[in-house]
Amino acid sequence: MSDTPLLIEVTPPRPRSTDALTTLMVLAAGMFMAILDTNIVNVAMPAIRDSFHASLSGLTWIVDVYSLGFAGLMLTAGFLSDRFGADCIFLIGLALFIAASTLCGLANSTASLILFRLLQGLGAALFMPSSLALLRHAYPDAAARGRAVGVFGGLVSVAAAAGPVVGGVILGPLGWRGAFLVNTPIGLAALLVGRRVLRPVEPQPARTFDWLGQVLGVIALVALSYALIEAPMMGWFSGPILAALLGAAATGAGFILVENSNAAPMVPLRLFRDPSFSAANGVGFVIGLGYFGVLFILSLYLQHGLGLSPLMTGLSMLPLAALLMLGNAAAGRLVAYWGAKRQMVAGMLLGAVGFLLLAVAVSWQSFVGALAAMIPLAGGSALAIAPMTAAVLESAPPALAGTASAVLNTLRQLGALLGIACASLVIAATPDIGTAMVLGLALAALSYVFAALGAACIRSPQSQQDSQAH
Repeated sequence: MSDTPLLIEVTPPRPRSTDALTTLMVLAAGMFMAILDTNIVNVAMPAIRDSFHASLSGLTWIVDVYSLGFAGLMLTAGFLSDRFGADCIFLIGLALFIAASTLCGLANSTASLILFRLLQGLGAALFMPSSLALLRHAYPDAAARGRAVGVFGGLVSVAAAAGPVVGGVILGPLGWRGAFLVNTPIGLAALLVGRRVLRPVEPQPARTFDWLGQVLGVIALVALSYALIEAPMMGWFSGPILAALLGAAATGAGFILVENSNAAPMVPLRLFRDPSFSAANGVGFVIGLGYFGVLFILSLYLQHGLGLSPLMTGLSMLPLAALLMLGNAAAGRLVAYWGAKRQMVAGMLLGAVGFLLLAVAVSWQSFVGALAAMIPLAGGSALAIAPMTAAVLESAPPALAGTASAVLNTLRQLGALLGIACASLVIAATPDIGTAMVLGLALAALSYVFAALGAACIRSPQSQQDSQAH
């Protein structure tokens, strides 16, 4: 008998398709609530003001503190996802978000509502980076993962435009508290199902806490987010805004120095040496900048320029949300045929055409033309979102999936905040909302063209393998 040991190849079990699909729905439910809560509260502001006799400053903080918590903790949450396991951090973040949403709905003062909104933002920040890491884990096959990313992105895109509609529908029978309490049953269902179907992700206990990097990163993100949120009202040259921008620049520079010299950084900067990772994140930033900036101006234009009610404004933007959802679903399937690079370039250029067509429709005051322009605008953005997300996940090691997701979500959030701030600048600098709309759309189109040039830097999988071989 031969002394050679018998080697048996063990193939890891493949996840059941039903469990993978249920996981996708759980992750999408969490992301849907997190994105929805960035703008659903805007519709409830008048009722909250009357209920608490809140000042303008108090109302502003009710809206903004969510984004501050959301953006400030994102990078830390990505590290925690990799360190302790994405499934664990997702469930903790979702539980915190549900509890905070319930407390928001039961708040009895402006101060308590601001505090609970901050907790909401922290909870959302915890589970957002984990979502893409869990999606990657649930769909090990690249083609299936591309399709799942498309569906996931489509459902999340709907949330970005559905806030005014959902808020308007809920506000009637339930009052402003319903805007928050609607998260409780949805979140609890997602939490209970998630505990059953989420596949455990192996934690990385070897990753140590980079305390200095954590502190510098949080301060930089919070300071920058604060400046972008408050600058349209305070003015870019006001004392608090200048102090926040200088603080963000100083701590941001310190963060880069610390991460570059640390043997175990919170965000390994080597990720950005991969052109695919950097270019895909740049596309994510520009989509946040252009899409949310235009969405902000479009909402004001429909209400103040055309005289529509908040509910009718939301309904008018539903075609955009529906097209984004359908486009994302199709885009996830097309990635396997077109490739991430080609599809992102085509998507950003098509989105730029959509912005320009919408500008023409606004200048002609054609509502039908505006609806028609939404097709290339939404279709182009959707074409780019799925391969952008896939490129970030594919170019990062599996052990850093949470961190890579956190970087992408942070840049998208900062892009959205900057887009809204720039939109406010355009509105202040132009004589009427129609002119502001046209100028904003032209700038958004230009940003998409630049993003397309950046996406052209993304390498194909074969070229990546060749470079690694050498």
